[in-house]
Amino acid sequence: MMKVTLKRSALAVLAAVVAAGVMPEDQLMPSAWAETNLHVPDGPKAGSLWDASLTPYIREPLDMMATDSGVNEVAVRKSAQTGFTIMIIAAAGHMIDTEPCRAMIVQPTTGALSDFNKDKLSVSIETSPVLKRKVRPQTSRDGDASTTTSKRYAGGSLTLAIANSAADLRSKTIKKAYLDEVDEYPDDLDGQGDPLAMIEARQESFLMSGEWLRAYVSTPTVKGASKIDDLFDAGDQRYWCMPCPGCGNEFRFVFDRKHFRFNDAYPYEAHYVTPCCGTIVEAHEKVSLMRKGRWVPLAARPGAYPSYHFDALSSPFVPWDKIASRFISANGDPLKLKAFHNLTLGLAYEMKGDAPDHVRLMERRSEVLKRGHIPAQGLILTGAADIQGAGIWYSIRAYASDRQSYVVDAGYIAGDTDDPHAGAFLKLEEIRTKKWPDAFGKTREIDLFAVDSGFRSHVVYTWVRGKMRTFAVKGLDGWSRPALGQPSKVDIDFRGERVRGGAMVWGVGTWSLKGAFYADLRKEGMAAGQPVDPPGFIHFGTWMDEVYFRQITSEYLGTVKVKGRVKRQWVPRAGEENHLLDCEIYNNALADYLGVSRMTPQEWGRLAAMRGVPESVRSPDLFAPEPLVVSTAVAEMASVEMSSDGRDDDDHAVDWFDGGSSFWDR
Repeated sequence: MMKVTLKRSALAVLAAVVAAGVMPEDQLMPSAWAETNLHVPDGPKAGSLWDASLTPYIREPLDMMATDSGVNEVAVRKSAQTGFTIMIIAAAGHMIDTEPCRAMIVQPTTGALSDFNKDKLSVSIETSPVLKRKVRPQTSRDGDASTTTSKRYAGGSLTLAIANSAADLRSKTIKKAYLDEVDEYPDDLDGQGDPLAMIEARQESFLMSGEWLRAYVSTPTVKGASKIDDLFDAGDQRYWCMPCPGCGNEFRFVFDRKHFRFNDAYPYEAHYVTPCCGTIVEAHEKVSLMRKGRWVPLAARPGAYPSYHFDALSSPFVPWDKIASRFISANGDPLKLKAFHNLTLGLAYEMKGDAPDHVRLMERRSEVLKRGHIPAQGLILTGAADIQGAGIWYSIRAYASDRQSYVVDAGYIAGDTDDPHAGAFLKLEEIRTKKWPDAFGKTREIDLFAVDSGFRSHVVYTWVRGKMRTFAVKGLDGWSRPALGQPSKVDIDFRGERVRGGAMVWGVGTWSLKGAFYADLRKEGMAAGQPVDPPGFIHFGTWMDEVYFRQITSEYLGTVKVKGRVKRQWVPRAGEENHLLDCEIYNNALADYLGVSRMTPQEWGRLAAMRGVPESVRSPDLFAPEPLVVSTAVAEMASVEMSSDGRDDDDHAVDWFDGGSSFWDR
């Protein structure tokens, strides 16, 4: 009889079998879970399972968000259109399915949260079977149903919050926080401090166990004021590096004209020359090379968490020719360059904050420009006013096709401002409705007029109500604000009573506009010996006095500390007034709204025809992106003193808001 010797006892074998039956399977990492379970909510692959091979750079930072990764903080500094929104959804989905807890996704604004929930998160939950099965529907009859802002499931809930709501950020204890577009969060929320610090306080209970997570994802804004920049620098600064096809050495794509090369006009023929051995990478080789890359930390050190940078140069979604086109079309426009750095390169923009010397600006004044007359190239006309207690400051600007602009009129109207139907407002109405003579014997009205509603708001609301092409505006702090945002209704009349259909107030992102304005002021033109006046150059007449120039240079970009956090913001110079600076910033906001920076040469040409510019002086160069010279005929006509009683040209004016379409489709 054969004897069998067991290395373990029968009891041990039996115990192992039982244990194998009750032990959970090895838990999938978030990226593997997403490839198996997560359906893409939108885009070309909408409805299909997420495929990490298309965006391999997402896999590592996504896996860092697992509880057992050993990582508590992850930062991603990125450009637009790189796919990192799906990373947040995948991380949240993995948490709901495999390690449910109380978590929070924070978006910067109500609108951003609504869009994220409606178009992305809710769609992924509905189309991904495992999430649909585990997340309780809003229609559930039990008392633990999901709501619009809270996805509930066994073991926890996922709260959707906005960064500008103190109530949202102080409401719950949470284990994991997924923070999207952190550069758009306020620096100080209702006087209660930094939203990031408020979120950190929600995770206090998990500090000892070390199970907490904060993931920061954002496009940067301005250097020195960018939260994601600071968070990236505090980490180990990982970049996506690839093997050179020529020599095998690792390198990363960087935007500079030495290595990223392209023509200055279409066809751009963008390509990359590797810094190691000069091998040329053609545009069609970009994606396949990107897929061979890996994350390389350039600042690894003890205590540094994983931080990642990724931009459009490596993105599989943005062609290199498109990047070249964006850079060329920026054409020196500071606002466009800021957008290019932020949205395409994923980098914070270096905003220069020193205003030029006002005395040097006065040397730029030209005798050719006559007060109250529109120069030949000034095809768009805007006006702005700043209300004070004893009078009103105002400025009228004309804009040309390459963003060059001309101050047509500026000054101060003395008088009471407590009655919108009397005092200084009577003279302001004359200016708003005046027909301004141009260089071609015609007259034009102002296309858009803005009035600052920050002082005596109810008076301003009453004055603008019912006036066509007239906006009540309010300056807003922050580097991510649009030049002119969506308006909000104000239902209060002159007597302080609520009214139906009240005035609209338009928010103006003054911080970036001021940086762009000062950048344009620093440009030098032909008067300083340059061959041409550059795009964005601002022209002044000899009729303008020192008061104007002192006011428009009355602020600087300073570094201040607010509740322990250092940030950059605009600071008034001691003893100086800034009312005309505000007027010029509002003028630029209106010009941006009207498309000065976006119109094509063809659109400018059509506008010129509608404005009565003679065909003989409408040369192609006049409306090119970089006009080399102004035609002699135009220059001569600009210097002619025009009579203020010239023929009205209402038939040629562009009607921006009367229900008809403008010369291009808005």
